[in-house]
Amino acid sequence: MNSLSLRTQSLSLGNSFSIAAGVVLVGVAGTWVYLKQGSEPAVAHLPKIPAYVASQALAVEGVDWLDRAEQAFMAGRITQPEGDSALFFYNKMLESDGSNRVARQGIERVMVYLINGAESAILKSDWVAAADLANQALALKPGNVAAKSLLSRVNHHERVKALIDVAVSQVASGNLTKPQGNNALASYREILQMDPGNVVALQGIDAVAQRLATLAQTEAFAENHAKAKELIALAKEIAPDTPGIAQTEKLTLQWSDMVKDQAVKEDLLAAAEAMQQGYLVGQMSPTGIGALEHYRSVLKKDENSPAAKSGVRLVIDGLVERAWLLSRDEDLSDAQATVEMAVEAGADEEQLAEITNELAFLERRNRARAGQFDEMIAIRDLQAKRQAAPVLPKGITTGWVEVLFTVNEEGNVEDVLVADSSEPILDGPAIAAVSRWRFEPYMQMGRPLPVRSGVRFSFQS
Repeated sequence: MNSLSLRTQSLSLGNSFSIAAGVVLVGVAGTWVYLKQGSEPAVAHLPKIPAYVASQALAVEGVDWLDRAEQAFMAGRITQPEGDSALFFYNKMLESDGSNRVARQGIERVMVYLINGAESAILKSDWVAAADLANQALALKPGNVAAKSLLSRVNHHERVKALIDVAVSQVASGNLTKPQGNNALASYREILQMDPGNVVALQGIDAVAQRLATLAQTEAFAENHAKAKELIALAKEIAPDTPGIAQTEKLTLQWSDMVKDQAVKEDLLAAAEAMQQGYLVGQMSPTGIGALEHYRSVLKKDENSPAAKSGVRLVIDGLVERAWLLSRDEDLSDAQATVEMAVEAGADEEQLAEITNELAFLERRNRARAGQFDEMIAIRDLQAKRQAAPVLPKGITTGWVEVLFTVNEEGNVEDVLVADSSEPILDGPAIAAVSRWRFEPYMQMGRPLPVRSGVRFSFQS
């Protein structure tokens, strides 16, 4: 056999390809060339590639169960489909040889895959997938400590999520601190006991304090000074560091004396009531008039009104907070609409920069998860963990294949597609090889993002 070499064209493959430098391709030297960005067909949504495409070139009559299991594992068919997965073939092997060491190791491999997959799903907040993978692991090995721990974390999350839903409903119903055992403050505090540092709960407590301050304004306008002071004291006790509470306290205690114009007083009272009901702007109110419109009405009469100016700032803060809550619920359409309301209310770019970037990332991530990619990522920008060259069929000495693939949020390769090739017989080996590649997850804004990339294999005698 002739000695062979593996060389690169156009761009250096880097250290991540060093493992391929010694790969021998029968009678052939392989050259890998990167696909240039934009060489993928101009299709926004790339079709999913069925599992059999990646494995059909490897499925050969007469192979033993272990061979079939390895082929299925390489093709990503770990536990599904039933009857054609690595787990199925390992179990078939154990049916005929219960002590087979390789098959038992294979089962352990499947177990590790399920546990790691559940961990990754939790990192992505995909709790349904995490629970499914953890349950599969427990079905494979009842009592497994790692799988039970994962399910416990999923159940913990579900409890926290349920409490958040209850708290939001309590705020909407006006149950801020009463009645005992059925109020938003108690629910948010229970969440923090279960999940210290929970952002939604921390923001919820601030929102309760802000709502109490708004109620204090309403009482002050109605000249119920004692009640106004009581509500402000409660707001300060709950969240003393909440922005605006101190200013609201000062203004609340002064407004009833400051406001002499009855029409202005009525507008401020209506604005405070709208804030209390959550009608920050007209789009949120059944009457088409929200707190913002009332505050603006005041400013038309008194452009220097500190009460109205403070109220507009509270409206903007409330809209930004609501946009964040909607983004965490993946309600991106309503979140974006809320950001637009904040812009119309007078929010500046600096106030909106963080939430705008967050929504842009979530939108891009959701499109990528659906197979819609804004751009091709050059393979040189991906950090490889495992790669291997295709093994050519016997009798083939030259040719080339261009392969497109997705690197998902775990760094695994999926949706492998041959874009073009010199001979169809090369497609199967190329797909099989790329399906086994693994990368570090591609990160954006500190979080993994699915990306589409490609590579060209060129084989020369």
